[in-house]
Amino acid sequence: MRIVPASPAVGSVVLDVDLRKPQTDATWTAIRDAFDHTYLLVFPGQDLSDNEHVAAVSHLGPIALEGGDAPRPVNYVSNVRPDGMVGPGEVSFHIDFGFFPQPYEALTLYGLQIPSGGSETWYVSAARAAETLSEDLRQRVHDLQARQVLDLERSTGQAMIQYLVGRCDDERVPHQIRPVLWPHRKTGIPILGVWQQQTDAILPLSPEVSAELIGLLFEHLYQEQHTFVHHWSPGDLVIWDNHAVQHGRPDVGQEVERTLRRVAVGEKQDVSAFASNSHGSSRAS
Repeated sequence: MRIVPASPAVGSVVLDVDLRKPQTDATWTAIRDAFDHTYLLVFPGQDLSDNEHVAAVSHLGPIALEGGDAPRPVNYVSNVRPDGMVGPGEVSFHIDFGFFPQPYEALTLYGLQIPSGGSETWYVSAARAAETLSEDLRQRVHDLQARQVLDLERSTGQAMIQYLVGRCDDERVPHQIRPVLWPHRKTGIPILGVWQQQTDAILPLSPEVSAELIGLLFEHLYQEQHTFVHHWSPGDLVIWDNHAVQHGRPDVGQEVERTLRRVAVGEKQDVSAFASNSHGSSRAS
């Protein structure tokens, strides 16, 4: 097995390993170490069944069950499947379930049906962005908090800088407030905890100052130097830290099937309490 950098910003590519086969404890230790230090792993050219995908990912933590009345470990991100998440549209940068107390620890996607013309998923390292934050911005956000909201009346694909005055006091509106410099759950390393799709306010600032500061943080966060673009091929398995790494993608259309198999790591997220009140999608992938 060889592990090489995926990009200067984030991630590692794991080569010469067949995840269908049993691996030694030393191999899994090396894989977990690479994940803990670089936050994203790409395993190209795998040939994994549903069960093999789940078994491999289980080495990183407990598998989360997802999906309505019959939760299951395997789901699909697809532009055509009736049981698929997300659909064809563009998805702005986010982490999954950032508006809940304990977002998933890791997310994984496996390339099942990839358009011949190619397809991308975008990743940005919020850990790297926190590290490179200017001293001026670091001082400005010190001790401030960011509010992450699932706006039930807004498409999850859209970016959000809006102040939802009073709405977050409604128990039907999922939201979470965390430090702007959010400590990583394992290392304590700060993560820049603002997300294009979900952050609506920096507290306790006024709406005008909050929106201005969010804009500056986004300008810093979404620079090319913090970003990795994965160009999908069938059989690729990508695993990333759902706290330290944000993900998004362009519009994929519906002319050609694009289906990725999804397995998540962490606690099951109960969306049933608000899904019936939603005017849009309650899925955050």
